[in-house]
Amino acid sequence: MTMHHPQILPLEFEDTGAHKHPVYQRLFNPDLRFDRFNPLEPQPIGLLDKSLRTAITARKEPLPDHPLTFILTDCTAEEATKWVRQHPSSNSTFLYTTQDGAAVTSWLFAERRQQNRQWQHGVFMEVAGSGVLITGASGIGKSELALELLSRGHRLIADDAPYFVRGHQGIEGHCPDNIKDLLEVRGLGIINIRSLFGDNALKPRKNLRLLIELYAADHKNIHADDRLRGERGQIMICQEMIPLFRLPVAPGRNIAVFVETVVRQHNLERAGNDSVRPGRIPVM
Repeated sequence: MTMHHPQILPLEFEDTGAHKHPVYQRLFNPDLRFDRFNPLEPQPIGLLDKSLRTAITARKEPLPDHPLTFILTDCTAEEATKWVRQHPSSNSTFLYTTQDGAAVTSWLFAERRQQNRQWQHGVFMEVAGSGVLITGASGIGKSELALELLSRGHRLIADDAPYFVRGHQGIEGHCPDNIKDLLEVRGLGIINIRSLFGDNALKPRKNLRLLIELYAADHKNIHADDRLRGERGQIMICQEMIPLFRLPVAPGRNIAVFVETVVRQHNLERAGNDSVRPGRIPVM
């Protein structure tokens, strides 16, 4: 019978982006939850601090016999080797660090954001309570639209280059530090939204609910079905399908009102209101 020797590795906080060991692929995988180890509901990645290790030893509790990564916090190499040999787990990998659980949790969150972020071109805003990414060709009027929406009480998250990460609550959009509070508008240059509109005009992050693509209107190419229910689709962002609404831009159209209407209609559809579903004719 072959004796299994579990993997015991140091948790390396630096140069993890270039680290090729598969354990780091699991650590940075947003689909794999991590939390303080709970034997009743074990997560794929379990943090074992000194008090938990002492309790497991005292109770002689077996570790789960399925693939799991354990992170032993407040732990030296010698302590990790001794403890793991006392509590064998046939399929698990053990990482150890002298850092405490709070430091490891903070580092894991930050590294997951860094490793899994996806950049998108456009203006990311909170409109009617929903995170909306406004995209379109250069010069189509995205920043001017953002300025109009700000004047109507909506909020800016990021202009030009927001990034998105997949978390447990959905796709979350953020603003890079170097462009926080800033909006570039043709003819005005770069303006500081906090200075002009106040703190309430900005939001640090928001879950992405809808993508609106602006394009130059050509009425000859708009089909009858699109006139009735709008041009809809989906786009993949961070391995998740996000609803897409294409909105034609033409002189004289109040695009800010159109965007507000599209977002409010989408919010009603998400809430399950059948009377606003596309193509449905209300009964009078």
